[in-house]
Amino acid sequence: MQITIAAVGRAKHKPEAELIAHYLKQTRWDITIKEIPDAPSNMTADARRAREAEGFQKLLTPQSRLFVMDSTGKSLTSDAFATLFKNAQRDAVKHAVFAIGGQDGLDPALIKAAHTTIAFGAATWPHQLLRAMLMEQIYRAYTITIGHPYHVGH
Repeated sequence: MQITIAAVGRAKHKPEAELIAHYLKQTRWDITIKEIPDAPSNMTADARRAREAEGFQKLLTPQSRLFVMDSTGKSLTSDAFATLFKNAQRDAVKHAVFAIGGQDGLDPALIKAAHTTIAFGAATWPHQLLRAMLMEQIYRAYTITIGHPYHVGH
């Protein structure tokens, strides 16, 4: 299964990029990072979300499973997060896409279309940090599925 982390905006902060690269190197899963261009700032928030949603939609195929990152989503344990991957593999999903919105969040239609909406708590996280946190959880899910001792469950 191919995994795409799709995020609005460009990666700017070197420490977060290094952390993402570290976890990418550790996992054997096929993971790519795609950056969705920010919509112009002179648009309304709704129009920006809709424009950015078009960028996410271009990544999806009928074989894709969409997961969106939004504070209104479910807070999952690491084991439950790993189960998302186990279920996707069981269901022969070819492509998992994790969407991270821009400054205005995600388009409501994109959230509605998602297989699962995931929250890393109720707080709002900087997008660069959320990318790194998501990559760490994907790596942790990888270690859980292969029985690696990285995840000890507490």
